[in-house]
Amino acid sequence: MLTIDKKTEISSLHIIDCGLADYQQVLQQQHQLHKERQQGKIPNTVLITEHPPVITLGARQSANKLLASRSDLAQQNIDVVDIRRGGGTTAHNPGQLVFYPILYLPDLGLGISEYIRKLEAIGIELLEQLNVKTQRRKGFPGLWVNDRKIASIGVRVSKFVTYHGMAINIQNDLSIFDYLIPCGLENVKMTSVLNETGKKHPMNEVKSCLSQLLVQHFKSKIQNPKSKIGKLPPWLKRPLPAGAKYNFTETVLNSLGIKTICHDANCPNRGQCWSRGTATVLILGNICTRNCKFCAVTCGRPDPPDLTEPARIAEMAEQMGTKYLVITSVDRDDLPDGGAGHFRDCIRAVRRQYPDIKIEILTPDFRYCQNEAIEILATEILSHRGHRGHREFVFAHNVETVPSLYSKARSGGDYQRSLNLLKMAKESYDGVPTKSSIMLGLGETDAEVEQTLKDLRNTGCDRITIGQYLKPSKDSLEVVEYIPPVKFDWWKQKAVSLGFSWVMSSPFTRSSYFAEKENTL
Repeated sequence: MLTIDKKTEISSLHIIDCGLADYQQVLQQQHQLHKERQQGKIPNTVLITEHPPVITLGARQSANKLLASRSDLAQQNIDVVDIRRGGGTTAHNPGQLVFYPILYLPDLGLGISEYIRKLEAIGIELLEQLNVKTQRRKGFPGLWVNDRKIASIGVRVSKFVTYHGMAINIQNDLSIFDYLIPCGLENVKMTSVLNETGKKHPMNEVKSCLSQLLVQHFKSKIQNPKSKIGKLPPWLKRPLPAGAKYNFTETVLNSLGIKTICHDANCPNRGQCWSRGTATVLILGNICTRNCKFCAVTCGRPDPPDLTEPARIAEMAEQMGTKYLVITSVDRDDLPDGGAGHFRDCIRAVRRQYPDIKIEILTPDFRYCQNEAIEILATEILSHRGHRGHREFVFAHNVETVPSLYSKARSGGDYQRSLNLLKMAKESYDGVPTKSSIMLGLGETDAEVEQTLKDLRNTGCDRITIGQYLKPSKDSLEVVEYIPPVKFDWWKQKAVSLGFSWVMSSPFTRSSYFAEKENTL
């Protein structure tokens, strides 16, 4: 079992809105998160959700009282699920706010009884904001409005980690409770915020209020003085690169003088990717005309484009047997075409020597020449699609972060300019997928990330990668937060729901990470 100090290296609270979600699926997710929290792999986490109609039976059999048969309930499209939480029978349906804390109680200095009182306190404060005054009842966990019950609690704690949680009736159809005796308590009438006040509330606003209260009440009280944000959590540790394939890749690149973003940006995936025989080529030198604080690439005055580079890249692709080649570059604001002509020449040389290769280009924003750059690239992008059409080419440009952080992280960039480039590419290159990438952990909010995803979709962007920002050099920006893997899974589902056709989202994801995968949904 992990020690308390080990666990408290992860002290933040992560809140995940699951939307309207099937009870069984969320239960399965709770079990997985519970296991990972026990192992110290994730921080304290809370799932917020609503459920389709379902009745759940608790561990206390004497409190499980149904007033209809399971077959009759099935005809009403109401599931019945046996679970191991405390308490008896209860029901969930849309309009009821449910939250499931996955918490390591020693972090909070709480025993089980104190934890249940905390849940009640959160419910009391939330309902007060909705103009409903509630009370506790000794011996009966939950909340009451006089003799009417408005919130139910059923929890389980294993190895000091909680799961299951609390359900608060906001504006759900209370007739579902006619099929059961709530918590086994005879003659109990259920109520809701809508029933008490006659007022409906947008559920997203209620969830926002709940989230604020969760952070206030479940902020870790135990601090590890040795713990710093710069210390990597367990899910961000990788072995050193090694192996014959890695050595072969390194040898080919060095022998041909090929630069890669893998090396110059200190990418954490270099060992894994080179061991698979893939590398992202960095053209137009390794000196950038900008000084973005998230990047390790050197800033200064670059050399003129190397006219031998296209042929060397083509040779590299052939020697390595590359099936999918990603080409990127530094920013070249010093060139009249921003380097677009050199991109074109590299694509042309590789295609000439290796006709069946698939190519993805990850371009700068072409600050002063977007129209010209789009036109220059069109000659190669559109003329070599062949019988497989757009599958042979991807146009990528990264927005990198949310707009509020541009002045801090990407001072030479412009958020709207990046969106404009992606939109122009989508409109100019018929059938060619467009792609972008964002980093998490720089201090952005969930609302900002979601809006950025929506902005990208509005340009027609098809593909998105979402990854953890890691400080690549001593002069780079500090990491504000390490985002756990489960949150990246949540962002993947959010991106899919917004209409992205290809999504890669994980702590180690970078813009060209497993770019060759046909479909990551």
